[in-house]
Amino acid sequence: MIERRLWQFATIAAGTGSALLARRAATTVWRSTRHEEPPQHPTDRNVGWGDAMVWAVSVAVGAAVARVVAERGAAAAWTAATGSPPPDSAE
Repeated sequence: MIERRLWQFATIAAGTGSALLARRAATTVWRSTRHEEPPQHPTDRNVGWGDAMVWAVSVAVGAAVARVVAERGAAAAWTAATGSPPPDSAE
C-alpha cells in the first residue's frame, strides 16, 4: 500500500513538473519565432482564432509528450532504485 502511494506521488510530481516545463518551453519558442508574447488568455476576443488554436495545441501536445517522457523516466528510476517495476496504479 505504501509503495502504491509513493508511486502515485512520483507520477503526479513528474507529470506536474513536466507540464510546467513544457509550457515554459512553448512560451520560449513562441517568443523566439513570433517576437511577441504568447496569448495570456486565448479565449479573449482580442486574440485571433489562429493564434489561440496554435497556442492551445502547442501547449497541450507539449504537455502530453513531456508527461509520457517524465512518467517513463520515473518508472525507470523506480525500477533502478527498488529492483522491481512500479506498482500498477490502474485500479
